[in-house]
Amino acid sequence: MTKSNDKATALRNDILAIKRERILSEAVDLFYENGYLSTNVDAIAQQLGATKPFVYYHFKSKIELLSDICSRLMLEALDVAEAAAGADAGPVEKLAQFAVGFTKLVLERHKHVSIYFREELNLPDDVKAAISDMRRKIDYRLRGILKEGVQTGEFHFSNVAVASQIVSGMVSYTFAWYDEARPLSKEAIIRQMLEQVLMSVGVDRARLDAVQKPQIA
Repeated sequence: MTKSNDKATALRNDILAIKRERILSEAVDLFYENGYLSTNVDAIAQQLGATKPFVYYHFKSKIELLSDICSRLMLEALDVAEAAAGADAGPVEKLAQFAVGFTKLVLERHKHVSIYFREELNLPDDVKAAISDMRRKIDYRLRGILKEGVQTGEFHFSNVAVASQIVSGMVSYTFAWYDEARPLSKEAIIRQMLEQVLMSVGVDRARLDAVQKPQIA
């Protein structure tokens, strides 16, 4: 294959990717506002100013759109957890990175998170299974950070399973009350969430203050 053919193929793939992202963006808005079941492909096409065959060219079905939205979200969440767990740092810093990264993701993708929690039952079984596997990996990474903090004497709690649920619950459910119209900035929310997460596992005030600024900056 010639270089010109390579460039043409790359350009075509880029254009296809842009179109897919545009379709997904409109689907997210409509699923979020109206619900998955109440939104049909005609509505998505109309919102795009395109035809239904255009949508079906890029996605085989409406369920494929929902699956893509939810799977991508969980993959991003897993990336955050693995980056935090694999950081060259102590457990307090790792947990801080986890809390900040997760809260940022939930704030930036609050529509996606809402769609996932609301529409999870409508996902195909294979997609549910794949997402459940990613959620288990996220919990495994978080528990590893928490166990490390107990071993170093920096975390204080009685049950790692409960502690992991408290931490993941706090950051994940930010979507349920976050409102872009509210005066509280994303940075302020992230700062408060980081403080609450670290306090929930017994990090002392001085240690908390020391880790806050570099993590949020």
